[in-house]
Amino acid sequence: MCGYMRIPVVKAVRRSPFDLLLDHAGKIKEALAVMREGCNAYLSGDFSALEDAKKRVDELESEADRIKGNIRNHLPRSVFMPVDRGIFLLLLSEQDKVIDSIQDVLEWMDMRRKPVKEEFRGDISALIDKVMEAVEEYERVVGNLRDLIESSFSAPERDETKKYIHRLHAIESESDVLEKRLSEKIFEKEDELSPGELLHLLKLVMLLGDIADHAENCGDRIRALMAR
Repeated sequence: MCGYMRIPVVKAVRRSPFDLLLDHAGKIKEALAVMREGCNAYLSGDFSALEDAKKRVDELESEADRIKGNIRNHLPRSVFMPVDRGIFLLLLSEQDKVIDSIQDVLEWMDMRRKPVKEEFRGDISALIDKVMEAVEEYERVVGNLRDLIESSFSAPERDETKKYIHRLHAIESESDVLEKRLSEKIFEKEDELSPGELLHLLKLVMLLGDIADHAENCGDRIRALMAR
């Protein structure tokens, strides 16, 4: 009986929770690519393509939720993990907010099916690019997590992961700058915008920024795992 209780966590859930975390991150990667398609469709006024992208992201978000539930429901409380269990679950929760925010962006775009003024399109596209860059940098961080675990948090692997996290912070700061500039530009033109258009643009900027914020928070959770 004692031998049974010592089954490693990897076998207790059939697959390592870290592998499942990477599966979950993989859904974010897929959703990010679809978001780019949806955003391009939105900016070009192709609302049918935007709706298709939104539906695909909804499906990916549901798949990510199933993975998240599988991890939470089968992660034993009494079996040793090489990292803090609480921080691991916080990381999973924050990672899930990334794909939730991607879903929020496309849903919000789809709510107002009217063309975006030409003068804002370039700025919105630049912000989307920067937000995507933040998520892609986080993917490098989480992709290195397995190597960190397998190396028992060796110095070289820790240093490499910290490098990615520092870069992620820098990208998120750049995203904040773009958000602020675009919001200011929108307010400068508020007399030329309808109330609905003003609200829609400002909230869209905020929702895009949320994606980068959650990606940065994920990086911080992994840094907390390393500080065990």
